[in-house]
Amino acid sequence: MPLSVRPLPAAFAAEILGADLRREPERTLVDTVNAAVAEHAVVVLRDQAITDEHQVRFSRAFGPLELPPQINLRGSIRRRRLGPELYDVSNLDENGDFLPAESLQLASNRANEEFHTDSSFNALPTKWSLLSARILPPFGADTQFIDTRAVYDALPSELRAKAQDAVAEHYFWKTRGRAGFGVITDDMRRAMPPVAHPVVRTMAESGRRALYIGNHATHIVGWPRAEGERFLDELNGFATQPQFIYTHQWRPGDFVIWDNRCTIHRATPYDIFKYKRDLRRTTINEYGPETSSTAAVIDPRMSTI
Repeated sequence: MPLSVRPLPAAFAAEILGADLRREPERTLVDTVNAAVAEHAVVVLRDQAITDEHQVRFSRAFGPLELPPQINLRGSIRRRRLGPELYDVSNLDENGDFLPAESLQLASNRANEEFHTDSSFNALPTKWSLLSARILPPFGADTQFIDTRAVYDALPSELRAKAQDAVAEHYFWKTRGRAGFGVITDDMRRAMPPVAHPVVRTMAESGRRALYIGNHATHIVGWPRAEGERFLDELNGFATQPQFIYTHQWRPGDFVIWDNRCTIHRATPYDIFKYKRDLRRTTINEYGPETSSTAAVIDPRMSTI
């Protein structure tokens, strides 16, 4: 079946037909995916019954992997259940059983129910996330996406002018703290310190401007704290209006790619103690060596990427 791109019920989402990720990615497929993501920001490939090795190989065709952070947290089983290249987006332990209620991974999953951009709290040059559906609940557990290019275009002129030169601080522990990480230690803070990013960025592939926002952002650098918090709340509130949202209802074998630089997204809730959900994510950077954000902090040679 030849490759083709078909729009989904959102101006910024599409699906690619005719791809088989079990095969070595050929130039035609790579070019098609690059063009589709540049135009639509969220791209779906259906019926991909793949292994972790297939996913990692395909992802590396588009950039160096961003590896999961190296943090030894009580209750975390990410490093034991999957290989070092993959983020574990599941409610399962290393034996495939439900995680216990006190698991910090479940708290981290709850944080993903807030609109956010993957890895905005990293100094690394994040690019895309690529998520493979392996086990799904019978209903619920959708993912909602927002194209922040369209949001920027629709901003009232006053908000757009204020955003233009603003720089926001993003912090990993903000959403995790709200989700149930009761004690955030100095070691945890040192492993994942805050980083600053411009609120408005220009997409190199299209020249379009996008907002780089979401709930990892804490305040605006150089502004009074309360004023910056209110401004981010205003931007996030405008962006998350229903007309900007595409809700992806997962099917078995779905493989979804989105551009972290111009989207925000969130997971919707489901019964985590009744239904198993196993999604596996690879994340790629625009450039640089394959490393984790924590390794980049530890090694000063990486922090300038």
